Amino acid sequence: MTNIYETTIIGGGPAGLYAAFQAGLYAAFQAGLYGLNGQLLEGDQQFGGKVATYAERVIHDIGGMPNITGQDLIQNLTAQAAFYDTPLRTQTLVTDVKYLADQHYYQIDTPDDRYYSQTLILAMGGGVVRPKQLRLFEEQTFENVHYAPANPEDYRDQRVVLIGPGYNLMELAPHLLVTAKSVVWLTTKRPFVDEAAEKAFLTAYPQIDYYCQPFASYQQVDQQVTSITLADQTQITFDQAVVSLGYRRSLQTIDQWQLSAEQIEERPDIWVIGNQIPDRAGISLLTSAFQDGITAVTEIVAQLKPTAKTPMVTTHNPVFQADTKAYWQERLR
Repeated sequence: MTNIYETTIIGGGPAGLYAAFQAGLYAAFQAGLYGLNGQLLEGDQQFGGKVATYAERVIHDIGGMPNITGQDLIQNLTAQAAFYDTPLRTQTLVTDVKYLADQHYYQIDTPDDRYYSQTLILAMGGGVVRPKQLRLFEEQTFENVHYAPANPEDYRDQRVVLIGPGYNLMELAPHLLVTAKSVVWLTTKRPFVDEAAEKAFLTAYPQIDYYCQPFASYQQVDQQVTSITLADQTQITFDQAVVSLGYRRSLQTIDQWQLSAEQIEERPDIWVIGNQIPDRAGISLLTSAFQDGITAVTEIVAQLKPTAKTPMVTTHNPVFQADTKAYWQERLR
């Protein structure tokens, strides 16, 4: 028998993850009496969408959270979504979607599986996010080369080289001075707005060895890069490399779907949330994406289960009783 999901969320950034949490909240309400059977499909190997490209940066504009890193935000959103049994799938790129009119549901194809769903929540933002690769490495993958900067603590007592003009590296470098054994910054393009800004930064952080010149070659042992040789033949040895050259976003996969743009816009069983909303130019607050997820799930439940009641607020909802108890035990320890 074909397993048909009531809703499928495509995209595992903040909008999609929070929508998955909301879908799970309905599924858990009243012992599943008004359950919403859903799943989330993310094409990348990790959740986070664009936020994963600045995981170490601090976000300040989420209500009730004066500051939180992108990495911690995604970890928290993933934990929320995983609170229920809603399947959260990574490395599941949706290659095609089409509406089966005679059966009144959608067929969703990925390289390895085929799924069916009554409704869709599209949370793909600007598309699949991919960091730009360093040409020097010729698209090879190395164990110690990272394109998504992580917590500075992860580099404790390591010799770290930062590669690229990315603003992320300018933010990361001072924090690494606290944890890393040494910090070297290599770039072929100056990341500063002018020479005065460059001088001010390097004066403030003289421990950072800074080089702005082309790369000549690299050396490797097994699956790790051990050093990079610069154009003037200076050799930089290191343990870990963090590369930040920006990223590319592509909606190429959605353009190849049999589901047309007109259907996405007009069908009453498709919801577009987050930064994928076309008329939300210039407004990209995460809180707007969260509200989109709430609205989409609420309207889906109203459409599929018109007699369903709104779930009890989480502060009083018995579903969270054990979690609330664990929270207070940790706080009062």
